Formats: sequence, structure tokens, C-alpha cells
Amino acid sequence: MKKYIGLALLFITVYLVSLVATTPLSVVLNWVNLPRGFSLEQPSGTIWQGRVATLNTPQLQLNQLSWDFQASALLFGRVEAEVELSSGGELWGKGLAGLSFSGWYLKDWQVDAPASWLTKQYPLPVPAVVEGDFQLQLEQLNQGAPWCQQLQGQLSWLAPVLQTPLGVLRLEDVKGQLSCQDGEPALELKHSDQQLALELLASVNQSTWSAEGKIKAAADMPKAISDNLKYIGRPDPQGFYRFKEQGRLPR
Repeated sequence: MKKYIGLALLFITVYLVSLVATTPLSVVLNWVNLPRGFSLEQPSGTIWQGRVATLNTPQLQLNQLSWDFQASALLFGRVEAEVELSSGGELWGKGLAGLSFSGWYLKDWQVDAPASWLTKQYPLPVPAVVEGDFQLQLEQLNQGAPWCQQLQGQLSWLAPVLQTPLGVLRLEDVKGQLSCQDGEPALELKHSDQQLALELLASVNQSTWSAEGKIKAAADMPKAISDNLKYIGRPDPQGFYRFKEQGRLPR
């Protein structure tokens, strides 16, 4: 009797998974109430393997979002999908997103965006123009409290240019390491080139950000910029000016 009950449960499970996997996405969305400010345009495919032409959110519009669930992950008690997204030829990203008994996670992501697109979404608090491209290479991000349990990756600013009223900085590529410290995402970088030497440790908690480090003018830094470093404070014996800032995250 137990054998037949087990076979019946297996049959029902396979049937339900097959039903979900083959139901058109457009049909499913008729029964789903999306959060306020969210909308999907031109859905196609299924829940298991689908695509939407446009995803609108209060902060951002994606002109392509597609996903493909990985059946093998179910054997290990995970729901996992390969996701690809883009925004009008500017933002692009691809990687794995999943849910396990420990919470959500991201794995093997690469995200690229021009600096001009990022500053359009999150305007700078100072009169400056940022050029170049930002690239996120995320090896692993696991949910934790308040933000993360594990975070490994690298954030790069490629071909960086910073235009300010005092002059222009044309730097070599800037690369920082991502980690999780006491449940908070953190970025640590050490950079040195012909214009600038910088060490930085930045972190984010639930509602605020903080950054501290030290900065020093190098030989080719424009004089108008290097002369203004004195307003940060007094330099240490190595010529570094130390700083510490914090603020609220944009909503």
C-alpha cells in the first residue's frame, strides 16, 4: 500500500510541475496582482521559461527580461533560474537567481552600465560629470540580516573620467572588492595612478551609507584640485588626507 501511495504522490507532483511549466505566462499574469508601480508588457513563454519585452518599476525600466529555470536545482531543494536583463542598450546583466531554504541568492552575475546611465538614476550630490563604464562581477550573494550572509565579487570603474569645476581627472581603471561585514555589503579598494592615490572602505546598512579612507594627490593631478584637498583636513606624514562621510540611501 505504501508503495502505491508513493507512486501516486510522485505522479501528482510531476503533473503539477508539468502544468505550471507549460501554462502560458500571459494566462498566469491575469491572476497575479503586481505591486503598485510595476507593470509588464508583452509577456511570452511560460513561468518556467519566459520573457517580457518591458518591465516598468518605480525606479527603473527594463526593455528586456528573460529567465530559464534550472530543473536540476530542484533535486537539491532550490528554485533557480538563469536571468538576463537589459535597459535600452545601457544596463545589461546576466546570472543565476535562486531561492533555497536559507533565503534568496544570486550567483555568477555580470552587470554592465555606463556611468552616464547610473548618474541619471542616482544624481551626484556635487557638480561633477562621471564618464566611463561600471562593471559588477558578482560571484556569490546570499541573503542575510540585515542584507547579506555572504558576498563575493568585484566592482570596477573602467576608463574613468571625473569632470569637476576645478579640473578633469583621467584615471586608470579603478577596481574594488565586495564583501559582507556583519551582514552589511562593503566595498574596499586601493587605487594608485599618476593622478590620484586612494584607499576607501564603504558600507551600506538598512537606510544609510558610510565611507572612510584616505586620498593623496599624485604628480599629474591638476593643481586646482590638489590645492583644494587641504579643505579635507591636515595631511598625515605620507601626504594622505583622511576623510569620513555618511548619508542616507536614496529612496
